[in-house]
This record gives sequence, C-alpha cells and structure tokens, in this order.
Amino acid sequence: MVDKVFSGSAHSGAPFRFKVAQSTQLDDGTAVPAGTPGYGIIRAASSAGRHNHDGMLSLEPRYIVLEKANGAERVVPVTMNPLLPVTWTPSEPLLNKAASHVPLPIPGLVMSGVNMVRWGRNITLGPGFMFTVLPVENLARGPVC
Repeated sequence: MVDKVFSGSAHSGAPFRFKVAQSTQLDDGTAVPAGTPGYGIIRAASSAGRHNHDGMLSLEPRYIVLEKANGAERVVPVTMNPLLPVTWTPSEPLLNKAASHVPLPIPGLVMSGVNMVRWGRNITLGPGFMFTVLPVENLARGPVC
C-alpha cells in the first residue's frame, strides 16, 4: 500500500494506490519491476460505532501500470488473491466474544450493558500492509505480484 486508508473516514468508491513489492514476470514474458504503481478502489468501508461495532475495510485492486521502453504505458488489470471480496477488521479477543454470550444472567446482562455503550475499533491499512494480486487475463496461474 502506498496510501493510508482509515475505516473511520473511508468511503466506497474512493481510490487508493499500491505498488508491486517484488519483481516478477507476466505470462507473456513482460517484466514487472518492483515499485510498479497500481491503483484500486475501496469496495466497502464502515466506521466503528456503538454496540462494540468494529470498523471494516474491503479493498479492490484494479490495475497496475507498466512503463514501456518508448515511454508508453500498458495497463494490466489485476484482482486480489484470494479472490474478492476480502475484508479487514480489528480482531475481537475471544474472551470478549465469550463473555458477551455468557448464559448466566448477571455476567451476561453486565456484558450486554457494557456493549451497548462501548465503541468498536477502527482499522487503518497503509504503507507496510501487503496483499497479493493476480493478472485478470490468467487467473488459473496464481499470484505474480
């Protein structure tokens, strides 16, 4: 990722940028050097809210841009691996999940009451966050970028 995407302010359809982390090659022999720019959109986003609702981000990489020797550009459509949709959200500790569904009346009521006013957490994806993309023209081959 090149851009920082924050679930508290992100919205569906907003663009984001990424870059290829390691050099590779397409099926037709075209070299894809590390640092090749890529572009995508935020497929879905929601901010944290009450009732312990965590924020969520779903990214959709669209294409990488290869620069040819003559200065022309070639756009290569890509998709994410595993195939879309892929969603990220902060993980909730198992203890919190278990405690909010305790069958005992008093602890269960207390946790339900706490969760009514507790805000969830947002998530930020940005530089240093890595994901795998595939060229759309040959999805059977596997990841290349």
